[in-house]
Amino acid sequence: MVSRMRPRAQPGPAMLFAGDAGDVAAIRSRLAECPANATGIVFVEVYNAMQIVHLEAPTGIAVHWVFRQGRQRAVVSRGEALVTAVDAWLDEWMRPEGGEEIVIWLGARGSSVVNTFSQALERELAAIR
Repeated sequence: MVSRMRPRAQPGPAMLFAGDAGDVAAIRSRLAECPANATGIVFVEVYNAMQIVHLEAPTGIAVHWVFRQGRQRAVVSRGEALVTAVDAWLDEWMRPEGGEEIVIWLGARGSSVVNTFSQALERELAAIR
């Protein structure tokens, strides 16, 4: 059997950008600076779907919108949905393997939930260095 698939491109740097609706301009700027072969994810916490805007990202970077307002109209605290999404993604893709370098940028600094998570993440990263 002959394969006509192209060889996989050399993987680029891994990126994780996370913020809220107020960070969209900063996230957009960081995405524009990413190399074309970058991989990773962007999480943007918004109140509801009305705040979604288009974000241009390299092919290997997914953009996910995280909503504070749930289906039953319940609203979680600012930053809570964002931290849950980021922590779950790190658990699934980064923590089990270890050893891969990742660029992390966290916005939403108006949220005490995000600030507490950021400090814990800094301690976690310092412990493995």
